[in-house]
Amino acid sequence: MLHVEINCKQRISASSSRAVIAMRGIDGLSKATWPAIVRRTITDTAIYRLRHTFGRRAEVSSLRPITPLKANDLPLILVIRNEADRLRPFLKHYRELGVTRFAVLDDRSTDGTAELLAEQPDVDLFSSPITYSQSDLGNLWRQRIVQIYGQPRWYLTVDADEYLVYDGMDQHPLGAMADWLKRRGMTRLLAPMIDMYPSGNIWDVPFDPIVPPWQVADHFDGSGYEVTRSPRHLKITGGPRTRLFARQHKLTKFPLIYVDRPTIFTSIHSPLPYWRNYIKGLGGLLHFKFFADFNDKAQVAVAEGQYWNGASKYRQYHEVSSGKAALSAMSEQSMLYEGAHSLFKTGLIDKIDW
Repeated sequence: MLHVEINCKQRISASSSRAVIAMRGIDGLSKATWPAIVRRTITDTAIYRLRHTFGRRAEVSSLRPITPLKANDLPLILVIRNEADRLRPFLKHYRELGVTRFAVLDDRSTDGTAELLAEQPDVDLFSSPITYSQSDLGNLWRQRIVQIYGQPRWYLTVDADEYLVYDGMDQHPLGAMADWLKRRGMTRLLAPMIDMYPSGNIWDVPFDPIVPPWQVADHFDGSGYEVTRSPRHLKITGGPRTRLFARQHKLTKFPLIYVDRPTIFTSIHSPLPYWRNYIKGLGGLLHFKFFADFNDKAQVAVAEGQYWNGASKYRQYHEVSSGKAALSAMSEQSMLYEGAHSLFKTGLIDKIDW
């Protein structure tokens, strides 16, 4: 354990010197904190291994034979359900960033999602006999897909309403980002989730599949975030959902991750091993929920009951939103999104010294 603990400290020291959030997060980690992080990592890893060996398993099957990945391929893992109208700009965005293969687990969609995906030559489409909740909120599916494609290698894992952006993305695709991280001894990219919203009444703004979503939902909270430490990660909270629904939402995410044997998707917010999660934020995960169908989607999520804690957060969304003639996320904290550089002002994301 001593060897692991020393490596943890070296990694944090090397990667945190220029971090904007370091003063409240990484640099505040004391010597007494690291043993707790290591103990929690060992405990949660053992629990996962036992469950995987004797209990929960994720059966998946592919629509067609899987072509092995090449060394320079960058696969994206996506778990999806009924997002046909959101897919075209999503696929376009990540293709432009350098994704060469989409590994998509379609969770029993009924709106043409699977049919649209089956038409894409760079998409491997998977299905499963178990439900989203039975798959540990998709984490067992992600782990199984990694086993199919192999490790160690870099993977991107996001949701259909999440768009990764970072400093210099127009000149430096995701492969360059992975190389940059690797040269600095980092095995994942911290990209806090940034909730985006339109400037007016949300009910009047439908999702437009023709243009990038940030041209429609073009505002975000430039302040009001909090960073606290835990034995699993730097917990980032705040944003418009906290303001509108009086509920803390965990925004910490690691969309680009180097998956090796110790890596386990126990949570989308804090994958194992935990000591790799204490790094500076270098990207933003633009999150697009606030469109005209926001309340309808929340109502469906409640009815299906597949999300964490019986979809309690979606129940709250629905209860607060129902009956409102207008819903706006605009406040004195709102800022216009003009590119990845706009996110620097949040204090969560740093520039990249390419």
